[in-house]
This record gives sequence, structure tokens and C-alpha cells, in this order.
Amino acid sequence: MNINAIFIITVALLVTLPTYASDSQTLQIAYKRAEKAFYDNNWREMPDETLIRANRIKWNRLAKAALNLPDWIEFSLSQRTRFEFVSNNWRAGQRNADNTQLPLQSRVRFGINRGPFWVLFEGQDSRTHFDQPGDFAGGVVENKFDILQLFGSATFNNAFNSGLRTDVHFGRMTLELGSARLLGRQVYPNATNAFDGVHLSIGNNKPWRVRSFLTAPVVRANNELDDTANRTLFWGTALESRHHEWLNGEIYYLGLSDERSRRPNSARHLHTTGVRLFKADIRKASDFKAGEHGAWDYDFEGATQVGDQRGKNHFAWMAFARVGYTLNVPWIPRLAGEYIYASGTRNPDGEQSATFDRLFGLRRPDLGQTSLFGPFGHSNLISTGWRLTLHPTNHFRFFIKHHLNWLAEKRDAFSRSALPGFLSLQDKSGSAGSFLGHDIEVVGHYKIRSNIDFEAGYQRWFKGGFFDGLTLLADRGGLPINGEKDSDYFFVQTTIKF
Repeated sequence: MNINAIFIITVALLVTLPTYASDSQTLQIAYKRAEKAFYDNNWREMPDETLIRANRIKWNRLAKAALNLPDWIEFSLSQRTRFEFVSNNWRAGQRNADNTQLPLQSRVRFGINRGPFWVLFEGQDSRTHFDQPGDFAGGVVENKFDILQLFGSATFNNAFNSGLRTDVHFGRMTLELGSARLLGRQVYPNATNAFDGVHLSIGNNKPWRVRSFLTAPVVRANNELDDTANRTLFWGTALESRHHEWLNGEIYYLGLSDERSRRPNSARHLHTTGVRLFKADIRKASDFKAGEHGAWDYDFEGATQVGDQRGKNHFAWMAFARVGYTLNVPWIPRLAGEYIYASGTRNPDGEQSATFDRLFGLRRPDLGQTSLFGPFGHSNLISTGWRLTLHPTNHFRFFIKHHLNWLAEKRDAFSRSALPGFLSLQDKSGSAGSFLGHDIEVVGHYKIRSNIDFEAGYQRWFKGGFFDGLTLLADRGGLPINGEKDSDYFFVQTTIKF
């Protein structure tokens, strides 16, 4: 285990173990306070809850309670250890072998609050063990101790006597927008995206708000402090509405100007506009209305993308649809049907680009496990299937998912199918076909305590005819030996938060 992880765990143990020995009641009170804060919405709001989903940072602040720190100080630690295994590597540039690694992620948060003002620091150390040359690694898996967030913020609940809440953030931050399909703070991957810039939110708190930001994406450097990407800007604005339980909505615009490379026809200038309508699913029996036997939920999102992509005129689009029904019976079973479309380029040698760019979005909630695995993304893809979710207890949930997957355009590349420095798997003739295969995924999550999680999962990818077609091309089209064989992915992880 790396030195930073050992340091953080050691500090946490030094903080908490003496408390267990001398005053276990302090911990019990802290646990009860965290449970009440989470389930009764009696929570002292953190300054980045405006930027990301609150459940990313809600847990029992045991270290803070043990040190008896005042309310105006935020102090917390977290550490995640995961074992994961992938069989039959398929990415271009990967070695002909299985991939077994032990990624570790450690974080520390420290903040100071005075009135409406906050200063927050969040450091993160991400690294992996047992990786070998030709494995999937690099900046996705490793980013040794660095600054994930460092910003100042101000919150005014009645700005200029308007009755509107106004939040301003300036500095380095993580961001999340709506469904997080185009902009999200990574949860499963070992490393995390960050942005330097300014964020503004104005609204009537829960019913609606307008958000705008202007940032420069942070480029992860493994052995030195991260810095922003030169000649790259990322900006956007969104209107979020939560007026009705049965109809929530978002309208957004995202802009990206990426001119990092000075080579000809390498820049990206993208403008993405989208809309999302949704009704949240039920996850606790207490959320059902009196006499209600079941409840429908849905999530529909569509986005168009225009601009120029590496010297070509660009027009692309993405659509997502999910409809689910939850029964008011023990285990609260929910069955959902899902459909995803992300456009591809019909003629890769032509003058038009139509491959949808998912920007800084998340893939795991829709398409399956990522990290060392993650073959599917919201780009040149058609994916459809079903998902069954069960909640045997309030602390334990699991789901099983089955998807069928195709390339949206069979002559376009299979997105995310190459290591850095290599070209993605592609048959420009289209003779390999478009069927990528189907996958079955099972994941269970158990919350041992409010600050201790255990999770395990298995995903089987039955590869389709596209991979058999690649084996008939020169040099197998970049496909590693045995890459056409089915792949198994397994992971088990624990997360401890103090």
C-alpha cells in the first residue's frame, strides 16, 4: 500500500481508536448525528454541494467529532481499496493477457467557514499496484497526491433582497450537471476530473436554479502537480426545474474549445445543447404514498452537438430513455427498460464528423463498470436492455442488468478501445459488422455503517461478430491475441470515510 494511503489511514486510526477506548459514546453520538443528517435532511451544507450531488460528500465526520472541532471547520478523510480483474484484453496496445490490479484512492478534506464564506481544500491520491507494461493504467488510474479541489465560495440566501439564493465559487473544483452523462464527478474511476475557473448559481433553492460556469479543464500529471490545459476552455449554463414530483427538467448548453495541439486539423470546437425530463425512482418503502401499490419513473434526455471536430464540420446527437416501475412489496423490486443512442460517423474519410463527444461525462450508471473495464461509452453506440434492482434492506441493494450493444455506424471507430498513443479498433470497410455483443452485470452494495461501504460486482461481456471480423483484417485490426474471446470483469472494494 502506498505511503499516502498508509498515512491517511494511520491518522484516522490515531484519531478514532483512542476515542473508542476512552469515550465510545462520542462516536455513537457522531454516528447518530450522521444518520439523522442523511435521512432527515438535517445536514450542515458543504460548499461543494452546489457543484456536485450531495451524496458524494455526505458521511459521518468521525475524525472531526473525535477531535472536537467546531462546526465552522470541515475535516474528513476517506480511503478506498479495490481489487479488480479483467480477462482477455481487447484494447489496441494492450498485452495478450489478463489484467489484475489493486487501485487505491485516498482523500482528505479541510475547510473553513465564516458566515456566507467558505474556503475548501480537497486532496486526492490515486495509484495502482501490480500493473504491468501493456495494462490499462496511466492518468485514468493513477494521479499521485494532488489538489482535487481548492476554492473559495460565498452563499447569499437573499441576494439584494430578491429572495433568491446566490452561490459563487472561484478556484479549482469538481463539477456535475444533471444526469452527469456529459459532465460529472467520477465515482468509480480511480482518478477524478477537475476544473479551474468560476461557477455561479442563482435560484429559488429547490424549485429552480440557473447555473453558469467558465473553466479550464485540469490535465492530470502523475508525478507532479496538475495544471490547467493550455488553450482549452470549457463553459456552460443550465436551467434546472424541480417544481413537480412527477416532472423534473433541465435545459443546458455546454461549450468546449480545445486547441492544445498545434498540429493541423487537431482542434475541437463543440457546442452541445440538451434537454432532460425525469421522475426519480423510489428506493425506500416509506417513499410510497398511502395505498400505492407501485410507482412509475422515467428519464429521457437528448442532446445535439455542432461545431468543428479536427478539421471537419461536426453534427452529432445523443438520446437516452429509461422507464421503470417499482412495486410496493418487500425488497422494493424495480424493473426498468433502457435505450441509449450516440451517433457515429457514417463515412470516416469524408468531410463530415458525426461521432458524439461525451465531453466529461460518466458512463457507469448507464453502461456498466469502468476503471480497467469500461468498453462502452456515449459515442458511436446503440445499447438497449433491462435492469432489475432490489433493496432487501435499507443498507443493502443489488441489481442485475442485461444489455445488447452495437456500433451506431459500423465504419466508425469503437470508442475507448485503445490505450493512449494507439488508434481505436475500427474497420473502415464495415465488413466486420456492428454487433459488439451483449453483457450481463450483477453488482451488490452494502452499507456496513454510515461511513463504511462494501461493494462487489461481476460483468460478463459476450463479444459479438465485430471482433471476429477484426481477426480477419491485417494485423487483426489492432485487436490483441484472444481479444475476440469473451471478457469477465470482477471487482470487490471497501470504502472507509472518517
